[in-house]
This record gives sequence, structure tokens and C-alpha cells, in this order.
Amino acid sequence: MINTFVNAITSNTFQSIVQNTDACVKIETGLKAVGRPAFTLMDKHTDKETRKYAAVKEFIYQVLCFGIYIAVIPPIFKKGGFKLAQKIFKKEGLPAFKNAKQMLAYHDLAHMTPEERLRPDQKIQKLRDLITDDLVNPKDNNTKLIDYLLGPDKKGGLHKKTLEKQGKMFELAKGSIELSSIIGSVVGLTILAPEISHLILHPIMNALHLKGEPKEAKSPEEKTQILDKNA
Repeated sequence: MINTFVNAITSNTFQSIVQNTDACVKIETGLKAVGRPAFTLMDKHTDKETRKYAAVKEFIYQVLCFGIYIAVIPPIFKKGGFKLAQKIFKKEGLPAFKNAKQMLAYHDLAHMTPEERLRPDQKIQKLRDLITDDLVNPKDNNTKLIDYLLGPDKKGGLHKKTLEKQGKMFELAKGSIELSSIIGSVVGLTILAPEISHLILHPIMNALHLKGEPKEAKSPEEKTQILDKNA
């Protein structure tokens, strides 16, 4: 059991996920969309209709958050972070990647062993496909990107010196993209999502004919109880 757990958390797939802001936010939002409504429905201290209303409302809110994140982060913040990295590190020889997805694919492959890069795995093949076009490094005599990882040099080995030289630069470029994604997630989920949901969440609930919010309390004690439940 322990060995299985260790192998899972040390795998390339797991490492790629935990170092990817986009993947982490999507997983977290997905878990909230399932977990929060489920726990709400299990709360036996609240009447059935109120639980049903709160669970559906929470689910729709998390779906809205997910949609807002998808709509805002990739096209605006992630793309902006990528363009900034390209501009800053262009003089250092950073290849003219087409987009952040292509650069991150190269980054993931560069951190694999030569044997892993050549493995007939569907996921690895997709990464290789992203960097097999005629994208070139302007400082390296138009050598294709994939040649750095898969192509042999004159001595029959991989371009280890090139990868080592570019290692820090690619880490900085990836960091720029991840930082922009973090900023975007904060803006999208803590500012935009509440404002947008405030405008459309209640109309959606009314359209679904769901009612069940706690009624206005008539005494300070009742108000305190409602505030405690909402908290």
C-alpha cells in the first residue's frame, strides 16, 4: 500500500498536475461542486427543502465558477503570461513558441528521461506532436525543437548541454505562465464569480422552481442561528 502511494505521488503525471495551476484549480472546483452539495444534503439539522435548495445553489455556483475560470484564465491571463515570458526571454534564445500549451509541452518532455520521451504512450505522443512542427530556435541555426529532445547530435547522444543551458530559462518562462494563472484564478474566482453569480444565480433558481432559503428571523436568537448556519 505504501509503495503504491509513493509511486503515485512521485510519478510524472502527478508531478505535472501539482505543478500546474490550471489543473489544480479545475480539480478543486470539481471537488467543491460535488462535495459541498453532498455534505449539505447530509445535514439532518436542516429541513429537506432548505437542504435541496442550498445543495443545488452551491452546485450551480461552482459550475459558474468553473465556467468563468475557463473563460477568463486561458485566453487572458495565461496567454498574457506567455507573451510576457516570450518578450523577456527572447534575447536569451527562448524559441518562438506558438502558445503556452506548446511551451509547456516542451517543458514537460525536457524533464523526462530519454527513455520516457520515446515511450509509446498516448499522452507522451501528444506532447511530442505539439513540438514537431517547424518551430525553431533563432540562435541555433534553425534546429527544430524536437531535435533537442529526440534527435541525436554528431556524437550520437541527446543535446544535453543545450537542455542544461535552457533549463533555467524554461523554468522562469513556466513560472511566468503559472504566476499569471494564479493571479487570474484570484481575479476570476474571488471577484468576477461572486458578482456574476449574484446577477444570474437567483434567476436560475427561480427558473428551476426551487425555493427554500431560510425565512427572515423574528428574534435576535433566530438571526444568530441563521448566521451561524450560513457561516
